[in-house]
Amino acid sequence: MKKTTFYHTSQYSSILICVVLLLILPSIAVYGVPNLPLNFDGWVMDALNKLEISGIMDGYHRNSLPLSRSDVAKIIQKTEKRIHTEEITLSSIDRKLLDKLKREFKAELSERDKTDTDKNYMQKTDIRIQSESREANSEIALALQSGLHYAIGNNRSQITFYTELEVADSEPGIDYVESYFLPDAAPLEKTADQRYEKWHRDYVVDFKRSYLQYQFAAFGEAEFDILIGRDYVYWGTSPEKSVSISDNSPPFELVRFTAKIGTLKATAFTSQLNSTWYDDGTTRYLAKRFLSAHRLDYQFRDWLEIGISEMVLYGGDAQALQWEYVNPFILYYAVQYNAKKDDNIILSFDASVRPVDGLRLYAEWLADDFQYQSDSNDPHAVAWITGFDWYPLFLERQLGIHSEYVRINRWTYTHLEPDNQFTHFGAIIGHPIGTDADLFSCSLSYQATPSALIETRFSHQRNGEANVTDRFYGEDFKSIPFPSGTVERLSEIRVGWQYRPIGGFNGSINYAWRHIQNRDNTESDSEQQHRIVVLLAYAWTK
Repeated sequence: MKKTTFYHTSQYSSILICVVLLLILPSIAVYGVPNLPLNFDGWVMDALNKLEISGIMDGYHRNSLPLSRSDVAKIIQKTEKRIHTEEITLSSIDRKLLDKLKREFKAELSERDKTDTDKNYMQKTDIRIQSESREANSEIALALQSGLHYAIGNNRSQITFYTELEVADSEPGIDYVESYFLPDAAPLEKTADQRYEKWHRDYVVDFKRSYLQYQFAAFGEAEFDILIGRDYVYWGTSPEKSVSISDNSPPFELVRFTAKIGTLKATAFTSQLNSTWYDDGTTRYLAKRFLSAHRLDYQFRDWLEIGISEMVLYGGDAQALQWEYVNPFILYYAVQYNAKKDDNIILSFDASVRPVDGLRLYAEWLADDFQYQSDSNDPHAVAWITGFDWYPLFLERQLGIHSEYVRINRWTYTHLEPDNQFTHFGAIIGHPIGTDADLFSCSLSYQATPSALIETRFSHQRNGEANVTDRFYGEDFKSIPFPSGTVERLSEIRVGWQYRPIGGFNGSINYAWRHIQNRDNTESDSEQQHRIVVLLAYAWTK
């Protein structure tokens, strides 16, 4: 069976107006890594990443996110010093991107300059409020994002309060436009907690982030950071989504501790996840669930970054916080092994290397269940990513080439205990394609101006019949192909124009053609889709 489906997110008259506007003002590509405070479309991370790949930045632990505004100001300040000492030279577009970053963070940079010259100077960032309204969706419903940022202190010690509010006619997500192109979520078990409540006319009001943060320098180059509240975490090398901890799920309610000593960065956090109901017909209980994780990230000069992470997700009837998992200095696996527990321990390794300026190679590998014993009859539940970003010098680094392959084996992210599957509020904490799936993608982008980029993208995704709710019960896994069963295949070609200045009018238009074979893993069920997503917004900045 073949059929063609059209999706659009605005009325035709509004699309025409936006097309005319966006042909004049093309725009910037959006990646999925966490957005910086008071920057809702991710252009800051895109600019930092491009400059780092070009060899402009002196490295900034890009595989352990998010960054704070003070972190970004420090990165810009170090880059300016490298330019003044003539260590590096910039292309025209890279210079303009750096100037745009300096305009966005001019308040933080000014305060850092003052405290560098006067150690007793007390820095105070006035309350900054940035709001953004947007029109999208089939009914052109108005949406609003607003952030409030307040910081006080100096280069040695600073306290920050931040909160980010979103009002929209759809469930809040990290990337409003990209949510229209992400794969459909896998079916998950019933969640006891409720993350969103529909309001008037199906609007959702949500505080996406809200936290109190204390940063201080103890001695030499040692810096420490304590954060309490609600925030995203992103650990991985990919500019899109990670296989370990990404921004695919809602943000965490957490306590996070970060230490940076020279080129070594250590991060640890503990979070309580959503509760779930367990009911097998004879036993019924409310499972409390927790996630603890710690990570080491090491940089060698400015061209190599290596990271190792360990995570543990545990839950159950009358489950309480396990203080041994809060301890960031011991291995979770050792704690579980000695106590004969059946918690979900996950280990990941990642690395990125810049062999020459303009080229970045990266890879991630995750083991949800790796069988190191030779007599084991269980499968490897692993996932991995490999890819590259390339900005050729001969085109003044305005052309970007990106390619990536993701594979997530069957039974990854799941667990024999349903309470311990790697999910949060019905979303996988890792990569959104789920388990028993892989994805290949490649894209070309052209950075016309610091705020304007045109991108075209091709991707091919395969989804097997298994999902994150499936358990391993001793099947003959060696005879099961990857992906398993009737495989759904989704091919997509997308073209997009986006425009994102620091403030004022901004917008985007994306068109995608999709061909789906064996839709919903049903043999010979094919479908074609045409999706148009138009976004028109206005940002007020102070």
